[in-house]
Amino acid sequence: MTVLRCERLVPGEVDAAVASLGAVTLARTPVGAFVEVDDHVVDRARRLLAFAGVRAAVCLETLAPLSGTRAAIGRDLTPLPLPSLALDLVHVRSLPIGPETARLLAGGFLRRPNAARRALVRDLLSGVEASFGWRRRAWATRDVLRAGEVRRVLRPVVFDIAAIGAPPERRALARQGSIARWLFG
Repeated sequence: MTVLRCERLVPGEVDAAVASLGAVTLARTPVGAFVEVDDHVVDRARRLLAFAGVRAAVCLETLAPLSGTRAAIGRDLTPLPLPSLALDLVHVRSLPIGPETARLLAGGFLRRPNAARRALVRDLLSGVEASFGWRRRAWATRDVLRAGEVRRVLRPVVFDIAAIGAPPERRALARQGSIARWLFG
């Protein structure tokens, strides 16, 4: 795995670039924003991020939680101030088009999918839109995790330690721009 330090130069389609990479880990720490990719896709990731307006340089940063910090699971992709969290990770994977379009077109009993869902499926199939699944985990001190602003975004892991390894996966679309807002927010 290779870690790339990211710096946003101009606004661009960061979410679409990240979704096209397959499975990546994004990180925010007090020292900056990072993307961790497999070694064989480093050049492709740097090129896609460059077209999205992000400078990505290989670095020696390790994305591991600091000792004395507590784990939390993210409810959404609201960015928190960088100094408050020791490590904020989002694992992103692009969703396969077949199962995703089947899920969107599945109606209920005697229900057909509405026009908005059909338009979204059309955009997914034509490549105009991309969907991805994400899981967020963060580490911070106890005092930070007790703050009201942080508790609206992160749920501290107290009893279910196994939840740290497999937080629930949520879905997002590239046009929403949630990854770019979180990574550079």
